[in-house]
Amino acid sequence: MKAAILTSYGTADVLEISDVPKPQLQADEVLVQVHAAAVNPKDTFIRKGRFRRFSGNRFPMLAGFDFAGEVFEVGARVKVTKVGDAVYGMLDGWQGGTFAEYVAVKANQLSQKPESLTFEEAAAMPLVSLTALQALRDKANIKEGQEVCINGASGGVGSMAVQIAGIYKTIVTAISNKHNHDFLHQLGAAECIDYHHADITNNEPRFNIFFDVFGNQRFKAIKPILKDSGVWVSTVVQPHVFLSVAKTMFLSRKKAKLVVVKSSREDLTKVREWVQTGELKPIIHEIYPLEKIREAYAQQETKHTRGKVVIRI
Repeated sequence: MKAAILTSYGTADVLEISDVPKPQLQADEVLVQVHAAAVNPKDTFIRKGRFRRFSGNRFPMLAGFDFAGEVFEVGARVKVTKVGDAVYGMLDGWQGGTFAEYVAVKANQLSQKPESLTFEEAAAMPLVSLTALQALRDKANIKEGQEVCINGASGGVGSMAVQIAGIYKTIVTAISNKHNHDFLHQLGAAECIDYHHADITNNEPRFNIFFDVFGNQRFKAIKPILKDSGVWVSTVVQPHVFLSVAKTMFLSRKKAKLVVVKSSREDLTKVREWVQTGELKPIIHEIYPLEKIREAYAQQETKHTRGKVVIRI
């Protein structure tokens, strides 16, 4: 089968399209014929070798974590889906494989594709929507009527977070480039702040939740603008985040949290329900063919992508 592989760690030049063996199916897995996948910052970090402790040093290495496609084969113990079903999902861990014609997926890491979405639209949803949901619901304990700030609101996770915070009936402030403000208001943001011309930290305590998707606002700087028992949530796996989480775990009423997304059939099903009711929609910056995987990664690395970069397999 055709697949995008990493020949080593490095720049986008280490990405190649190659013929590789079709995955061998385990009893608790589903073999999915992939129609579309999506590029995430995680893919870029792995390609650069930032997480080689987890991803290892065995090359060639398969890439990609988001997918949408059709069930081609099911393992002996799988009861939740059948051959021919349209599904979408996300691989857990650090070993990718969705930038390929077929991928083997644990049955608990996929769900039925939202019927209203194309495969490309569905592939844009899993990692970013689950990250936003798990950050806001599980880490920040989001509640109706709260004030929520999303830093980096126009990207993949940010655009999902704005919508999901709205589903929970909170008041959303979005931080982004001013060129994205109309777009973010359409997604449900009550207020938009241009990070070029405003310092969000020069405010009185006002937010119950500050979700730092972009990763450039440290807890120390945000703490003064959090309300009592407010929560700062980061997506960045960095020492300063771990330190802030540890320091606030027991003694501080204002908390620092780190979200590390986990694939979840239950959460994917919840996202599907929101899509079907029109409360949540995918945001796609551009769709690339598999042969232009390097260009897709390059767009992701600009940090000026509105929504997601999708790969058509």
